[in-house]
Amino acid sequence: MSEFGYPESCILCKSFDNCLEKNINLHVKPYHQEGNHFRLMLIGQDPTIFYKSERVHQVLMFDKETGQLKRWLKKLFEPEDLSSFTIYATNIVKCTFPKPPSTYRGKNFLLPYFENCKQYLIKEVTHFKPTLVLTLGEPANRYFTTLFNNSDMIGDKMQEAFGMKSDFFEAMIGNLKFLYSPCLHIKTFRVAEVYGERVENFKTALKKTLLDSLR
Repeated sequence: MSEFGYPESCILCKSFDNCLEKNINLHVKPYHQEGNHFRLMLIGQDPTIFYKSERVHQVLMFDKETGQLKRWLKKLFEPEDLSSFTIYATNIVKCTFPKPPSTYRGKNFLLPYFENCKQYLIKEVTHFKPTLVLTLGEPANRYFTTLFNNSDMIGDKMQEAFGMKSDFFEAMIGNLKFLYSPCLHIKTFRVAEVYGERVENFKTALKKTLLDSLR
């Protein structure tokens, strides 16, 4: 097991009847960067991508300096320098699938995999002790919020939770409190720029959180 609880090996889903796809592999590593006192946790859905999934060796492809996602995140946090934060990146589901989960039939395809993985995710959050957690995409928000003591305070659907106000939700897992917001997927985020208000609320809350924490 890694420093914060990410598994080095796991066969739970391969032996669990409700996990329909058995051809899965745990070969992607979490990302950890030591920096200042601001502790940012980023949570994606799973490490599978549409083309050449074998290219993914680290969560959110943080090992790729010129990666599209990393460039987008850097821009999102401007004018602050993303490289100065203490960062931990993981996924709600750790294994790589033969094809992206969105191509399998059924909205709840990921649920049994998450049920097996959530023990690791809870350890990761409680050991890392984030200042702010951002989940990327609606499934990550939907499943991650089920771990909250106060999950009734935020919607599990993106349209109910993203950018509803200009500050972030104060979440609790066990005795640990941290700021939380879902974030639109990179492609959706770009489209949503046209609509303005919710994206602007999210950006306002992000800037406020950074300023308050870095003073």
